[in-house]
Amino acid sequence: MRVLIKLIFLNLLLLMSCKQDESELSVEPILKLDETLIVDGITRTYHIQYPQDSENKPLVIVLHGHGGSSDQSLGLGLGKNPQKIWLEVAREHKFTVLVPNGELGQENTRGWNDCRTDDVANPTTDDVKFITSLLEEVEIIYKHNVNRVYVAGVSNGALMAQRLVEEIPEKIAAFASIVNNRAVNSNCLDSNEPISALFMNGTLDLFVPYDGGQILGDRGLVRSTDESVTHWVIRNQTDTTPIIENFDDINNSDNSSVQKFTYLNGLNNTQVILYKINGGGHTEPSIIENYSQAYLNIVGEQNKDIEMAQEVWKFFEDKAK
Repeated sequence: MRVLIKLIFLNLLLLMSCKQDESELSVEPILKLDETLIVDGITRTYHIQYPQDSENKPLVIVLHGHGGSSDQSLGLGLGKNPQKIWLEVAREHKFTVLVPNGELGQENTRGWNDCRTDDVANPTTDDVKFITSLLEEVEIIYKHNVNRVYVAGVSNGALMAQRLVEEIPEKIAAFASIVNNRAVNSNCLDSNEPISALFMNGTLDLFVPYDGGQILGDRGLVRSTDESVTHWVIRNQTDTTPIIENFDDINNSDNSSVQKFTYLNGLNNTQVILYKINGGGHTEPSIIENYSQAYLNIVGEQNKDIEMAQEVWKFFEDKAK
């Protein structure tokens, strides 16, 4: 009888262990490529990765730079790209990643109409309308959490992210501007709504000057990184003295290092963060997705001490409208 009781007990423990193991198994997200949406008579495309249970999950909009594409952002046969890591971060933290495709401008290269008046290479499409319509469609289909929508843009995509938080601030909980500053000449609508802001810029950026000035190729003027950060510190009414963190220089071959400046206690719990990439160029930092040396010869050094997408998600994940 005692032997039978022991066997029953062991079987129960085994069943409980199996159920726990099954619950801990991660369910792979679904990636859909080249989805379409017609806006103003133009067929726009986008990629989307979402958890199988996407209801009430956060959503991150990832915006490529000028000359890039949604394919490039995900590294689809086009070499390395740190934006690709967003898919891994989303898989781990169970949120949706939305990767829209910019339209062609006068130079036959893709980009965003970030409403600057001194860059004629950008397309003339109404990209705020496109993103707004896209969010509305995605909400109907995937039912994401509309209070936890974030936007992370690189270069021209960073300026487009800044346009979105000016013109549809009610839809965006936080934004990240990677390798760009605030534009000097812009006809964007202005908003005073507090929104958490992150800037991540290289001090030796060969395209967008860290200290402000003319973007390479006569693509318009930008303010300095310090001015851009100060604008959001004032707008969000955060602490004016930041907490400063120096990251370990784990890769000595990249000729760069990272400092993080965090401004806390803003209105509606907003924050402002600057990742200052000392010695960094016009590149997103990444440990895993390293650009080729030929590319770095054009744009400057890529920091390999932090992972851009992971750092930005840490910033996003506790923000909500």
